[in-house]
Amino acid sequence: MGKKKSALLLVLYTLLIALLCFICTVSFNYGTDGLYRFSSILEITQKDADLGGVSGANEAYLGGGYSAVYYPEGVISAKEYENDLAGISDEADRAEYENRYRAYADGTLYLEVDVACDEDGTVLESFSAAFDVAVETISARYEGMHVDGARVSVRDGYTIEVFLPEMMDSEYYTVSNFALTGELSMTFGTSEDEATEVFRVRRGETIADYVSSVSAQSSGGTHYVAIRFTDDGTSAISSATSGASSDTTNYLYIYVGDTAVISLTVSEALTNSVLYVSGSYTAESARTTALLLDSAISGSESDLSFTAEDAYQIPASYGSDALMWLYISFAIAFVAMMVFFFVRYGLLAFTHLYTYLLFTACTILCVWAIPFLYLSTEVYIAFLITSLLLSASNAMTFEAARREYALGKTFASSVKTGYKKSLWKIFDVHIVVALFGFIMYFIALPGLQAAAFVLGLTAVFSGLGALLFNRFAWAIMAALSKKQGAFCKFKREEAEDE
Repeated sequence: MGKKKSALLLVLYTLLIALLCFICTVSFNYGTDGLYRFSSILEITQKDADLGGVSGANEAYLGGGYSAVYYPEGVISAKEYENDLAGISDEADRAEYENRYRAYADGTLYLEVDVACDEDGTVLESFSAAFDVAVETISARYEGMHVDGARVSVRDGYTIEVFLPEMMDSEYYTVSNFALTGELSMTFGTSEDEATEVFRVRRGETIADYVSSVSAQSSGGTHYVAIRFTDDGTSAISSATSGASSDTTNYLYIYVGDTAVISLTVSEALTNSVLYVSGSYTAESARTTALLLDSAISGSESDLSFTAEDAYQIPASYGSDALMWLYISFAIAFVAMMVFFFVRYGLLAFTHLYTYLLFTACTILCVWAIPFLYLSTEVYIAFLITSLLLSASNAMTFEAARREYALGKTFASSVKTGYKKSLWKIFDVHIVVALFGFIMYFIALPGLQAAAFVLGLTAVFSGLGALLFNRFAWAIMAALSKKQGAFCKFKREEAEDE
């Protein structure tokens, strides 16, 4: 490989590594008074509740948090079923209640007949489809919060478990409101019972023909929810509120499904295309409300309704500084690794450095991008295991090439022979570790599944790094050196290279 071509490839490879490392690990504020923030991939990666410490886009992730389970209409927990049954004394009523439900998920849940399942306990296709839609809607709401460590997962087939980290100010408000499903609607009147519909949605129309979007905004320290209407929506709400005056107390009620989320006093006709709702909102509660209302624009009357139950606080099991110590331990291990490689192999250590940084960046990207993965102590340990595997594999290849060079072979022949002698040993151990990780993923306990999958995935990355990317980096770097043996700290038994 020519020196010019090698130099160009090295520059491009260096820029690629630098870019990946930057977007994966560097966060900073920018704009006037630091109004905006660029969040690194590592910063926005989901984090286990057991990891306490200051982190995240708001530099406020403290570990632990608030967890709750959403039960859809037609599904109750075994505890609720047993409590309800224990409270029924009449035998006929007990029998009727028992016939109304069927056990599901080994008795963890009970499904209501004709609502969630048929007489045989088979889940209705319509219920399953509606549940899948609800999972997508609720997940999108939590994703829209952009809160580090927030998680949404399906539990026992037909309940939704949510977790919000301690960094939030109003976890309960968010959890309870995000459980609401259904279509957005508005009524206007002197009381909730007397209020009439603002938007009379005609056949072939949806609420989206009247309300275009909802967002959270702030100005001068005041946070509010901005509801934007279409032309038809502006006309409809203006007409509905035309009789409002300061002499009579009128209210605008904004619903998601059957629940009034906002109750707003109206003293004059609303004629603008944007309705700004303020009050006691914080930035967080305004964002929660806006996300809820915006998602309800595409909701429907047939959406499943949910109740939030099994709510409890979760402490950070590993202490308040666990996340910081995890990062510090990685830094120590990284420095120790590179000191060894530079002392032992000189400038050749740069090939391992490039390979290892690429390996690390790919791991961070995957943990962030794959929904069921998150940063935890177990995932970190799995990453360290394959980090050691990658380092050992590269060192094995370097040593094999060193021995060949010492016997008097040319540099190119030594490298080729070193890789040839190391190939199957490296390949075999990586295949074993990868298979072990992926098999454990399918049979492991839920708390270890993420770590097992990361072990298998990073073993694949390590194998590719040791056998492909490390050799590529070695080839282009060595081509730029006049004394290739000295570049690698390789010596012959009789004399040093050239």
